[in-house]
Amino acid sequence: MRRLGDIATPLLWFLLVGLTSSVKIIDNGLAPPEIVHTPVSTKPRCKVFAPPLDLLFILDSSGSLREKFQDEIDIIRRIIKHVTIGKSATRVMLIQFSGTQHLEFNFEKFIDREELLAALDVLRHVSGITRIGGAFEFALQQLKDPGNGMRDGTVPKIVYLLSDGRTHDFPKDWQMADILRREIPNVDIWAYGTGDYVAMTALANYTQSEVKIVTNENLQKLEPQFDRYRGTEICEQQPGTKKFLVERVLGNINIHPEAVRVALITYSGQSFVHFKFNSFLYGNNTSVQGFVKNIRSIKGTTATNVALMDAFDLLTSKDPSTGIREGVPKMALVMTDGHSHKSPKDISEKMRASGIIMIAVSVTPRPLVDEAELQLIAGDAKRAFTPPNLHDFEGEFMKHVGFGCDGIELPPDAKPQVRGATDVKCTENSMSIVVRTQRALQGLMYAHNYHDEPDCMIRKTDNSREIQMTFTEGTCGLVKTPSADGHGYHFNITVILQFHPLIITRADQGLDMSCFVPSVVPRQELDQAVFKNAADTQCVYRLHRWAGLSPEYNYLVHDCFVQSEKHTQQILDSNGCEVDQHFLETPNYSRFKDFPDDAYVFQEMSVFKFPGDGDLLFHCKISLCNMQDKNAPCNQNIPPKCPKKTPVLPVRQKRDTEQWMTQEWRSKQIRKRQIELKNRSRRQIVETKAGYYMTLQVETR
Repeated sequence: MRRLGDIATPLLWFLLVGLTSSVKIIDNGLAPPEIVHTPVSTKPRCKVFAPPLDLLFILDSSGSLREKFQDEIDIIRRIIKHVTIGKSATRVMLIQFSGTQHLEFNFEKFIDREELLAALDVLRHVSGITRIGGAFEFALQQLKDPGNGMRDGTVPKIVYLLSDGRTHDFPKDWQMADILRREIPNVDIWAYGTGDYVAMTALANYTQSEVKIVTNENLQKLEPQFDRYRGTEICEQQPGTKKFLVERVLGNINIHPEAVRVALITYSGQSFVHFKFNSFLYGNNTSVQGFVKNIRSIKGTTATNVALMDAFDLLTSKDPSTGIREGVPKMALVMTDGHSHKSPKDISEKMRASGIIMIAVSVTPRPLVDEAELQLIAGDAKRAFTPPNLHDFEGEFMKHVGFGCDGIELPPDAKPQVRGATDVKCTENSMSIVVRTQRALQGLMYAHNYHDEPDCMIRKTDNSREIQMTFTEGTCGLVKTPSADGHGYHFNITVILQFHPLIITRADQGLDMSCFVPSVVPRQELDQAVFKNAADTQCVYRLHRWAGLSPEYNYLVHDCFVQSEKHTQQILDSNGCEVDQHFLETPNYSRFKDFPDDAYVFQEMSVFKFPGDGDLLFHCKISLCNMQDKNAPCNQNIPPKCPKKTPVLPVRQKRDTEQWMTQEWRSKQIRKRQIELKNRSRRQIVETKAGYYMTLQVETR
């Protein structure tokens, strides 16, 4: 590689791509790499100067913190961005837990800040009950495992718990916290109190000091806690060619023996074939990206013609051991700044004449790039890319690898996105919409489930970025319902944006459109509306979920029993409150308020069974309440007002042995319930609970 002035031209690459000719939606070029927790970094190597720290995050992913999960991730991000990450500085390990635990990555997996942040992007909420004691126990096991990279006792260690402190395995939680402190040298426990209802006493018991706890009330103290582990970083210049190859080439193809196969050649004065199309070692995105990440520059003159000759021999080889497939399109992607010692004109023309697609790319800016040579290699200015037109690269590249099928091409942008405002306008019998996209949509827009009806879809072939369509009442699934107060009509429809003219892709988007038209609703129509017919309310009981279809009628789930062949256990009392939280906690009624149009009662519970028994049968009563009737006593009982739960804190009181919790009382209830179940048909209407509109008896297995 020759130098121009004081700037070294980037490493010269030559990537050969074998394209599949069959259509496979799963194994197409748009499919994401199969990596889940192994994002590949293209950040250059850095020297870091900072005190060492082994930092273990224990992330609470239980069901009760579902809505706060992203807040926990953001806290981890802030800490990682503040400390200095490196082999000799801060190393990070992460465990995610609910009722079970999972090691997401150990101390040796990522030694770069960008890699860690990318790994956080793919974390997903798990759900389940909270077992902090189990998480501490699992953390202790992982820290003791030599393969996880914990350093010796001279290196400080921080176990950072992100949780609200409410656990189901007391007293194991504080016991394991004490054991962890005793058995791991130089360790400290810190915590972030998740959410608005934090069990501070529990967290303080783990950390042994409230100074080591951060909540939403004192978030400004988060970064200063880690100031001592913040040092300096000196990084080499970013290798732009490598970054482009990893992110914009390899990131847009699915490397697989049945999809895209790749071979790699690097060159300067001579060329070197790193691997061919038959390589099982480099047969997926993870391995190829990892290999590219570690390649080093080669000194010498630029001999693009030599590399192209080797590439031509490989692409036209009849030897099956090279991995070349007959009838599959061939591409040579050449990354160079030009300035070849000998012109590659003849061999480039020979390759194109053989049907090989030639694309030339340089990330070197003018005037240091020989643009004429890039065009000479590609044979077409549209396939020669330098910084001024690099934004068009995917538009050309994806034509050939997007779906690997002749005759099917994607628009210039493979993933158009909805941009700006979406206009929705309604009249008394229609809805008109205007959707705007970032780039031209050359595909379809249609009403969901009505893609075959001409009046319900529109095909786009022009370059405009706006799509307009009108749906009339009674067609295309347009839903028109009167408002409960009789002041107008609600319209709703779901439309699908299909960004490819023939097939569904992962880029497709669905839009739920709604609007309201003020109008006087005839009394007769209002009376006939579904939401006014209590008798028409259809309720469905599911395990841990009770749903009713009418928003005006809320309901109380109460008197629930679980029954096996030999046992019967009450799990909700007559008020709808929990009897024993180890079976089922009081159901959650929040959706009645937050999502009245899609309301249901729910609660997560641990799986359980009775020893020696098989199937379980759940029996519950559901009582309907007209929430619009202000005089109905049931209005004040949904959600149920239950006695305060025994706090799940480090210092807990044992449950009082009140009469209603005694074994004698339970035995009486079981006998009473068994007699009641024997004497009643499953589908028989039961006595209506006082103050409610109707009571139903439901059951499920």
